[in-house]
Amino acid sequence: MDFQHPIVAAPMAGGPSTPELAAAVASTGALGFLAGGNKTAALIAQQYRSVADTGNIGVNLFVPDVANTAVDQAQSRKQRTEKLTAYRQKLLPLAAQLDVEIPSVEQAGESVTDDWDAKLGVAGQWPIVSFTFGLPAPEVFDRLHASGTQVGVTVTTVAEASTAAARGADFLVVQGPEAGGHRSVHDPLANPEDTPLLQLLENITVDAPVIAAGGIMTPDDVETVLNHGAVAAAVGTALLLTDEAGSNPLHRYMLQHDRSGTTALTRAFSGRVSRSLVNDLLALDAPAAYPEVNALTSPIKRAAIEARDPRFTHLFAGTGYLQARTGPAADIVQWLAGR
Repeated sequence: MDFQHPIVAAPMAGGPSTPELAAAVASTGALGFLAGGNKTAALIAQQYRSVADTGNIGVNLFVPDVANTAVDQAQSRKQRTEKLTAYRQKLLPLAAQLDVEIPSVEQAGESVTDDWDAKLGVAGQWPIVSFTFGLPAPEVFDRLHASGTQVGVTVTTVAEASTAAARGADFLVVQGPEAGGHRSVHDPLANPEDTPLLQLLENITVDAPVIAAGGIMTPDDVETVLNHGAVAAAVGTALLLTDEAGSNPLHRYMLQHDRSGTTALTRAFSGRVSRSLVNDLLALDAPAAYPEVNALTSPIKRAAIEARDPRFTHLFAGTGYLQARTGPAADIVQWLAGR
């Protein structure tokens, strides 16, 4: 990968990364991203076609457990079900309070592949594809490289970076613990390491371009990660309040009105570790079971958003969220790039 611009839009699944945001970022010469998690292959393909002519656009895909080579595929399904059943019981009072029904554990586990095979079937049509939540098999890299697609992998440790580079990643997104939203730890059962981003950048030595992610909110932050060996800075929280972002109104309100500056990590929202503003739901002890936990909590989170109740929905935010700006995404990207 040859990065001519220092900014990359971090893909934010669940709504914030709209096609309009990707296009606005790409229009500046930066790399925009569509977030492919929790979408069908057909929808992602349609969204990509709608913005393909606006500039450099990548597509990010979640790696489901069944396709993640970092997952122990022999782990007990019975134990997973038992933990999910216990977590569902914790959610029932909240569901009753918000007057919603939550799916059964069986229903929550009906679709765990995230349309993976279909997405791979069209991914070769996109020039840039990145993977989050794990590391696909070597044949996935070979298949995409054969079609000319550049492949990136999000990593959170030195070991993950080394494995991804050896697998054939064309670039790495090095995500520090300061990042908002989900941590892309390859082993979903593992607790994330807490090595700060700048130290992580210094520790990773791979023969591939490195994009830095996590807590990057200002031009000074961008310059700092570039000075630590990154070729670009991926920004997510910095774009959540932009005009083109699909952040819901409650999320936007809390980012602007919660001035505590406090965020925390939790599995409560989806089963994957994520960083959010602190609220009541965050305190629940959820099992490491994505996407089932996400399916169980989705009705509660949607109802809380509709009720403008910040206690019971995800409010993803990086550690620097107090510095998030409003306005057109292109203006903020240009400001971050010092242009």
